[in-house]
Amino acid sequence: MPPKVLSKFFDRTERLYKRNSREERMKPEDLTTPPLRNSGNILDFTQAKNLLYSELKGLGVKDSELPAFVPDKKDLRVEFPIPGADKAQLLDCIQIVRNHIENLRIHTFEPGYVCLQALNENLFETKNILDNAKFRFYAGRNQSKIEITKKGDFHREEIFSAIDLFKYLRLSKQESVQNPKELLLRLGIDVYDPIEAKKKGDWMTFETIAGYEDVKRQILESIILPLKSPETLEELSKLTRKFPGRTKPRAILLEGEPGVGKTTMAKVISCMTEIPLIYVPVESILSKYYGESAQNMAYVFDVASLFPSCLLFLDEIDSLAGSRDDGLFEATRNILSVLLRKLDGFEGGQKSITLGATNRKQDLDKALVSRFDRSVFFPLPNEKERAAILGNYAKHLQDSERLTISQRLGSHSGRDLRDFCDFVERRWAANLIEKGLKPTPPPYELYLETSSKSGK
Repeated sequence: MPPKVLSKFFDRTERLYKRNSREERMKPEDLTTPPLRNSGNILDFTQAKNLLYSELKGLGVKDSELPAFVPDKKDLRVEFPIPGADKAQLLDCIQIVRNHIENLRIHTFEPGYVCLQALNENLFETKNILDNAKFRFYAGRNQSKIEITKKGDFHREEIFSAIDLFKYLRLSKQESVQNPKELLLRLGIDVYDPIEAKKKGDWMTFETIAGYEDVKRQILESIILPLKSPETLEELSKLTRKFPGRTKPRAILLEGEPGVGKTTMAKVISCMTEIPLIYVPVESILSKYYGESAQNMAYVFDVASLFPSCLLFLDEIDSLAGSRDDGLFEATRNILSVLLRKLDGFEGGQKSITLGATNRKQDLDKALVSRFDRSVFFPLPNEKERAAILGNYAKHLQDSERLTISQRLGSHSGRDLRDFCDFVERRWAANLIEKGLKPTPPPYELYLETSSKSGK
């Protein structure tokens, strides 16, 4: 930047700083300038400061606790103290910055001081590289702090990285005392509480799922019994291992075609162990904003660790983390990286476990598959199992009648059979309504007729 232009820039910055200093003495309600979210990627001093402060105030941060945002010699500087960060938190901080800034390098990595340097958009362009944003992490005996400096205007993503660092290091302790269910609701994630389900008459057992005797045996051995009596596994390890430790399963993968009962089985496990189930659908993790999906994944694991015990159920895990052999988008690679790291470190309570569900195990990254202690395969129901499933939705039919219908509905999953029975009931209900008749169960002939059109 030419000297004259640079001089004009800092003259303007100084005037803006003086004006904002007057604004800081005003009451919050006197500040009417809204954050400029749609004014472009580059923010001048006022826009950047308004964005930073408005976002943090929206999270309940008091004026006295807001970061300092001032010109510092030839730089603009954002600074705030932190309670201190251990090595794991420091790695999380690096990931947070990485989520917002695509090209980044570690400038300095020393005990008590780490500095990250943002690079140019074109990695082969090194001109004025030292003018880019620097993220400095200081860890001292008396005080620890984060300092973000840059020559020139901040970019929007650099401000959002400062916001996320502040949220992670300054607000995480405040959030931890909140109800973890409320924290998960922010991402649209529901928690299935088996105790509440029992009160509502929604209690589920193995009898809820017809057939699948071999699958139930595997689930009982791999998950339910170890969770009900983890101390037995610990005592057994003392008798068999040179170096005893926890042998409780950490993660189990449920695989099979859509509709075969993987999610229902997760609820059954929750009820039979009386451990809450955190159901994590794909849409609650994925985000259109760069880096936010990886942050959402880390956030879910961090909140799950607040439960005394929980079942963390990651549905359609293949959509979150595919195989690196096939090539991944950068955002997907970040999600996979977080997932691998969190699965390695997630312990939760003594009776906590991660469950993954997929219908495309072959698409999963090999490193991710290796994190699961066991894989339980849910096949499509056979003829007798289909007849048993029909017994849950058409109990008024004879066994022989259900078997005949089952033979016509080959390759149907449990969900397909439920949908089939729903369709038959709707057809029969329409007939009753048109004729003004009282409700009666659909006749066998209607099931038979419909099955001839629904066979696959």
